[in-house]
Amino acid sequence: MKALIVLLLTTVLIPAFSQSRLEFLAGYSYASPSGKMEQNIRQGHGVTLGVQRVALEKKMSLGLDLNYTIYGLDQSRQQYTFDDGTVADMDVRVINSFTNLMASVRYNLLSGKKITPYVGFRGGYAWLRTNLNIYDPNDLDHCEPVETALLYKDGTLVYAAGGGLQYDLTRIFKRLPEGLLGLNLSAFYTQGGMVKYMNADSPNHHTPAPANRVGDLTADFINTQTQVVHKHHVGYVYSSLFKMTDFRVTITSRLPY
Repeated sequence: MKALIVLLLTTVLIPAFSQSRLEFLAGYSYASPSGKMEQNIRQGHGVTLGVQRVALEKKMSLGLDLNYTIYGLDQSRQQYTFDDGTVADMDVRVINSFTNLMASVRYNLLSGKKITPYVGFRGGYAWLRTNLNIYDPNDLDHCEPVETALLYKDGTLVYAAGGGLQYDLTRIFKRLPEGLLGLNLSAFYTQGGMVKYMNADSPNHHTPAPANRVGDLTADFINTQTQVVHKHHVGYVYSSLFKMTDFRVTITSRLPY
């Protein structure tokens, strides 16, 4: 529902830019957690996609921003029991990730220059998920899992503020129309509400557990020799405010009209 409100607001605002054109972006994102979240998450790597309505005077733009980041990954081989009772070794992969869907506002501090500095604001919703995927080790490409399961999920409203630089690549590719292609470097600080999340790749806790660790998760596997079902620990559950600095390198492209 909260994400739907963001989408509706953006749908209303974007048509207000009657004299505007579309700009698309895609690239790499690096997430650096802060606050208590930094105790439980080392870093995250992901991809980002977006679309913006850019005013023809090139000062203001409104758009939507989608970002998917993996911050924890654990792989192991475990005994897995199928529905028909047969047992086999399977590759087990636990993936911790978060997805942000945010409306964005951007203001260019300069326009018509080779390098355009800007400031911006984003607001939306973040989903944090932990997924279990089981693969046949004989399937070398792991193209299709034998089984998938959602182990844990939570979410929170988030907002972000920051800025960046956009370089006009048409200064290099002379045959392209001006402003058609750009290289974008940005840094945004993102903050949200209290959220629970799991991390299979968290820093080792040889010292007493941190105060924000609220539990752990296990999955059931079976020993083929003893037929005894055992619990396989897949990660700890933490609770903290959502706080991250987001660094991105993206390529932007506008429709040539």
